[in-house]
Amino acid sequence: MTHNTIDETLEELSLPGSQAIIVQEQTIEDPTFDLPWYQWWMLEQIHKQPERLLQILPAYRSYKDSTAAIRILWGQIRRAITTSGQCSIESITDMLISQQLVNIEDSYEALLSVKDLVFCIIGLQTMLYQPCFDIGIPGGYRILDEMNGYQGSTRMSLYQSSNSSARDLPEFLLGFGMMLPPPNYCPSDNDAERHIFNQIKTVTPNDIDAHVLSRLCGLKFQWIDSLSCHLELDKHSSTLFLYRYPSFCISNLQQHELRNIKDGRKTALYSCASGANGTLRWANEEDITGLLREILLSYRVIFGQNKRSRTVFRKLRPFTSISNRGHDQNLAELCGKKRFNCSLTLVEQEEYDLAVDFPHLRSRIALLAGYASSKQPHSLRRLWHDRRNSPTWLAYWSALVFGFMGLLLVLIQTVFQILQYVDQVRDDHN
Repeated sequence: MTHNTIDETLEELSLPGSQAIIVQEQTIEDPTFDLPWYQWWMLEQIHKQPERLLQILPAYRSYKDSTAAIRILWGQIRRAITTSGQCSIESITDMLISQQLVNIEDSYEALLSVKDLVFCIIGLQTMLYQPCFDIGIPGGYRILDEMNGYQGSTRMSLYQSSNSSARDLPEFLLGFGMMLPPPNYCPSDNDAERHIFNQIKTVTPNDIDAHVLSRLCGLKFQWIDSLSCHLELDKHSSTLFLYRYPSFCISNLQQHELRNIKDGRKTALYSCASGANGTLRWANEEDITGLLREILLSYRVIFGQNKRSRTVFRKLRPFTSISNRGHDQNLAELCGKKRFNCSLTLVEQEEYDLAVDFPHLRSRIALLAGYASSKQPHSLRRLWHDRRNSPTWLAYWSALVFGFMGLLLVLIQTVFQILQYVDQVRDDHN
């Protein structure tokens, strides 16, 4: 389906701005739908999936006609995730079947398609991953390779067997990688990376801002839809992966804060947290709050706090080939402006203590800082732009300027001496 068709579907079907219709005339409020881009993005992602996922919907005729049924499933899956103590793809599937929201007709293939659809919607509601299905081949769970073959800590595996559907969500997600890391956790077994993790305690914006990373280190920025992959660094392709929808983080933080005040329902993302007494190396609810805030602050560190880096951002195209309805205006606000307008308070500093200010992104930022520090300028032009160490930069260029001036004076003096000698020789001949 083209972008225009998606836009027409949104208009004609009037997907509610802040509600998802569910059975029995009840309503589940989903404030995430208040985000201007989210409805378009959700429909776009669902349409990318194999048609067999939608054929299990009652009275299915076409994608366009199935949108109301998708909204019902969306609301019921969200309810199951956010109200159950522990839930799994299997338990959610059983609930949908018992409520006759899907039609499997005792077909094993249809049952697998229901599980795949649940897997798909969980990914869209949490934005931790995007599903990937082999067309017409059900079985197992695959996530989309958004990092062009690179498998960092968040993507240790792109596939899990169908048996994993019985695991609760934190354990299931951990099967793909460390999507929601606990604080001050180093996921790497590489000795060099663990050394960097333990060695680099603090960073400044000048160490890892976009100007340094792009102009001096030669890094490329690739924008992705999964927040779990934010700040993953592929050294081999010199690519830094950045999440392009910061307003999703803001919305989740606001919903969580309101829940604490009004005793409301969790968001789907917060429902993926580990239990308070769990032994799983995985983020709890407090950690998810910290992670989301760190993601937002990282935009300021890499782009927003430095004028040259803001200029770098303005030349980027984070939403290339994406309809205007899928653009997140908060990204430009956080990355492209010196003074940004954000409903949340982000404390900017000249120096950040990674263990305190970025405990959940610590390993990624430490690796990024280590990578940047290993890239030394090999030309005067790059040396001029390398201001990561201001005193050293000033001392070097001061010495270079004064040294050049000294050489220039010596050269001028030598020229005058030669001219005097020539004049003296001429006088002697005369």
